[in-house]
Amino acid sequence: MTALFRPLRVLARHRDPLLAAGINAALGGAPGIEVVTACDNAPFPDVEVLICDYESGMAWVHHQRLRASAERHAPGVVIITWRDSEADVRAALQSGIGGYLMGNCGVNELVEAVRSVAQGSPCICAVAAARVAKSLTRTPLTMRESEILQLMASGMSNKLIASQLCIALGTVKAHAKSILDKLGARSRTQATVIAAQRGLLAPHSPLRPASVHPRHQTAAASGQSYHADRQSFA
Repeated sequence: MTALFRPLRVLARHRDPLLAAGINAALGGAPGIEVVTACDNAPFPDVEVLICDYESGMAWVHHQRLRASAERHAPGVVIITWRDSEADVRAALQSGIGGYLMGNCGVNELVEAVRSVAQGSPCICAVAAARVAKSLTRTPLTMRESEILQLMASGMSNKLIASQLCIALGTVKAHAKSILDKLGARSRTQATVIAAQRGLLAPHSPLRPASVHPRHQTAAASGQSYHADRQSFA
């Protein structure tokens, strides 16, 4: 087969086995697309697009950044996930993720995303686009404010925060007031709730909403680690 008629090669590495099967079935019937399969221990195949869950996709782009002297062009990455907070979406796009879709995306939307990313164009779903657009209308928190917000959410008082960060109590109070103003909150509790809803809290915060849709979470998926991701992408 000549390069002119070479099909678009796609590999799905999604932690949810049902979603992975659905992705392969949906793309298998799309003209001009070849679904590639590979064992975890096999060398990474030559593909133009890689479809992953959020964690695997982020691990992949991180792994590629570490391989500055990669011999071949890295494939574009499409994430299919239930993470819909603005913080998660922005983190993915800033990391180099090309496509961002929700777990309930349609076949046509998936095919369009794969083709767009293969051509070097980003493609994000309406939900993710709305999160990013809405976040652009807000005044972002500074690094210090974000740091203090995490401590506020953990239940620490202003005095304890001041001691923890080795800054004046008045400085903490000024930052706390700025945080409440930027989040449109009337109290520390409301600020914490809003921050959790927007995904502004640390990934392992007990107040942060679950990032995986309960209908699609599996024991096998939750038990995998970043180390396993690196092995599968090596």
